[in-house]
Amino acid sequence: MEWTGGCLCGAIRYEASEPPNKSGICHCRNCQQWTGSAYWAFTGFPLSAFRFTKGEPKVYRSSPIGDRGFCPDCGSSLTLQYLESLGEDAKSGPDHIWVAIGTLDHPEAVSLNYHYAVETQLPWVKFDDDLPRTRMNEDPGLEAAYGTAERKAN
Repeated sequence: MEWTGGCLCGAIRYEASEPPNKSGICHCRNCQQWTGSAYWAFTGFPLSAFRFTKGEPKVYRSSPIGDRGFCPDCGSSLTLQYLESLGEDAKSGPDHIWVAIGTLDHPEAVSLNYHYAVETQLPWVKFDDDLPRTRMNEDPGLEAAYGTAERKAN
């Protein structure tokens, strides 16, 4: 399977040489505002297996621990990259990149693994699945990452 994708206008294209290793739905307010939607569907690749083949996204620091990439021409939300490690899970740190599933050329090929930040899931959003659901305050890696970022800033 070829893992390729890009923005709406085609100014930015990317490819991954390995399949995604984690995929989910984030219901946090940052993701809601960033996508202009009720949630963000994402999938992740090791940074070492990912590259932009055309153009480069503009990056916005959406929090002390994360940069979000988007197309400066059409505005498509593309990527999220954490600046700090989110714990022992190597799939959640600076060496990993999260991509909006909708920007993949074949989004139907992705299987979801979990829901995140379910405490801010909008009440009218219903999923008929049995995927694990995590609240942000149940994620010790997130708290540790914010703590690391705060110490670096001071």
